[in-house]
Amino acid sequence: MNSCRSLKADHSGTIPRVLKKYPDAKLISTPKAKGMLVDLLRIPEESFMTVKDGETISLGDKTLKFIHTPWVHWPETMVTYLEEDRILFSCDFFGSHIATTDLYVTDEGRVYEAAKRYYAEIMMPFRNVIEKNLEKLASYDIEMIAPSHGQIYPRPSFIIDAYRDWVLGPPRNTVVLPYVSMHESTKRMVDHFVSALVEESVRVEQFNLAVTDIGKLAMALVDAATIVVGTPTVLAGPHPYAAYSVFLANALRPKTKLLSIIGSYGWGGKTVETLAGMIPNLKVEVLDPVLCQGVPSEDDFKALSDLAVTIAEKHKEYNFT
Repeated sequence: MNSCRSLKADHSGTIPRVLKKYPDAKLISTPKAKGMLVDLLRIPEESFMTVKDGETISLGDKTLKFIHTPWVHWPETMVTYLEEDRILFSCDFFGSHIATTDLYVTDEGRVYEAAKRYYAEIMMPFRNVIEKNLEKLASYDIEMIAPSHGQIYPRPSFIIDAYRDWVLGPPRNTVVLPYVSMHESTKRMVDHFVSALVEESVRVEQFNLAVTDIGKLAMALVDAATIVVGTPTVLAGPHPYAAYSVFLANALRPKTKLLSIIGSYGWGGKTVETLAGMIPNLKVEVLDPVLCQGVPSEDDFKALSDLAVTIAEKHKEYNFT
């Protein structure tokens, strides 16, 4: 009996081979997964056993309970609870980007980093759905969590509490600053702005988009109260690297509350309008940008300092720590 909890190729690609070798086996899935598997893997209908949300199946001395968790992070996902041993087989839920011969989590600090990256890159766009599914699982007595990606959690509260913080916790007193600079003008603005934020006791995580690890940028977005994009103007619009960082933030839908833009231009353009039009998914207050023509002047540096003060004041109003 093969329990299919997600359709993705990394979970289901070998199902046709398993069924060929064991033709009497039954493929347990949600009704939604059945249709998708028939369409994509051409699995015959007679191989399926679909289960409702909350349905159980007895294996004799063991009982499996199936809990539908759609959009965590595919539409047909479900998790499986082994009642007698109180083990939650959580599919992608609570996964981590880590590969090791250790079956169980032994280094929680290392796994926290890997799980946060997994959450940031894969789960964060479904934050509202995850909140509902955390509530759904709250009534279960879970002794271990065995995700499809990463190690088994012998202390489930470790990862559940982390998810509650990432999903429900307020943003931090942090500015995430992805930037790219072509002729050093934007870089000078970024350097001054970072110093001004530090003087206002605001944490800053800056990412040079020409060399940065995009996964780490995604991780930083999990907790950031503010995003400030640094970009020069290229062909009347934002640099493609900067545009990509904004596209990424819009796709991942972090808890961010504030957004602004800093950068330089040569003769004009629509950088601000272009970037502002790329964030329909972000429920943010857009602060006045600071753009300079050519090399930044003292007035431009003052405007950057004023922006830092505004951000610090906003963070205090929201009580971000």
